[in-house]
Amino acid sequence: MSRLRMVSVAAVLLAGTALTGCESAGLEPGTAEELQGEVSAVTEAASAGRYQEALQDLDDLTVRLETATRQGEVSANRGQRIGEAIDAVRLSLETEISLQK
Repeated sequence: MSRLRMVSVAAVLLAGTALTGCESAGLEPGTAEELQGEVSAVTEAASAGRYQEALQDLDDLTVRLETATRQGEVSANRGQRIGEAIDAVRLSLETEISLQK
């Protein structure tokens, strides 16, 4: 699997983690939409090979997730799972960036 495809797959997995069961407890519907928008930005940038931009979008997603978790829009458990997915995508992006140098 190409590195670009690997990063894209990681971003898609992040989307799945963020939105799976969004109708269930632990994630407010409006917050799910906002997080999906952030995930889409990460996915689009990564798919186009704009890894630095994808990292910035991932930082924005992290800030939004932390805020939503503090405000009770995302449960601590769901927030942790999404955070772990964010970390995996971040590692993939950072690896890709380092390989391009």
